[in-house]
Amino acid sequence: MMSAKTILVLDDGGAGSDAALRAAMMVARGFSGHIDVLHVRADPETMVPVVGEAMTGAMVEQMMEAMTRSVAARAAKAREVFDKVVAASGLSTAWHEVTGREPDVLTSRGRVADLIVMNRPNGENEGPMAATLDAALFDTGRPVLVVPAKAPESLGERIVVAWNGSAQSSRVVGAALPLLARAKEVTILTGDGADVKVPAAQLLPSLARHGIQARHEAFAVSHGHVGKALLEQLTQRRADLLVMGAYGHSRLREMILGGATREVLAHCRIPVLMAH
Repeated sequence: MMSAKTILVLDDGGAGSDAALRAAMMVARGFSGHIDVLHVRADPETMVPVVGEAMTGAMVEQMMEAMTRSVAARAAKAREVFDKVVAASGLSTAWHEVTGREPDVLTSRGRVADLIVMNRPNGENEGPMAATLDAALFDTGRPVLVVPAKAPESLGERIVVAWNGSAQSSRVVGAALPLLARAKEVTILTGDGADVKVPAAQLLPSLARHGIQARHEAFAVSHGHVGKALLEQLTQRRADLLVMGAYGHSRLREMILGGATREVLAHCRIPVLMAH
């Protein structure tokens, strides 16, 4: 993300869409960027479960009609949020409504964006949105800004970078350079006793050459709960953006055993810029 000139925002018509759009607008204003707002309509025919012998043709037809109404209502809500929040903002924007599988469409569109913005998986959208987030992180090659349900009051003024020297953390720091350069305060955090592959002391002079005066601090981690300890640090420092690599382990391992990515995604109250 040398500069966020093209920002792709997923507007699924859910409760978090407003916050994701507002976060994208904050970034766009800082970089005179363009916002592409994407809504993916599900195809009702692909949503019908396998029909058993007990289901009559009339029952299947009723189910199809209900799903069609639900999809249309979701699309109408998504467009309403776009018109209310983004279209009237004075920013360069465009609306895109596509029928298909959300992860597939986002992957295709996301590969030509500088930044992807979406709300975090939770509650009603957790399953589908988690699949879409996975696609954004693993299949686009682009950084992803994950926004909680409540719109942020500021974004990128006080940035915390979670650093462990991994390829993922290196990649996301590179993507975040334009945001880091604009921040009032940048803190590089490493966990005490964590396996830091490249010391933060080597990162600081690299950032300084970009005009970024960051400071490094270590934080205590109890019983291996890195994610929980990191979230506490964000609150203490009044951070408004977390920059961190995603999924240091495989997604399957984190799904079964837990991990910092899952902990942060589930509970972080500020936007998180991620890359894998």
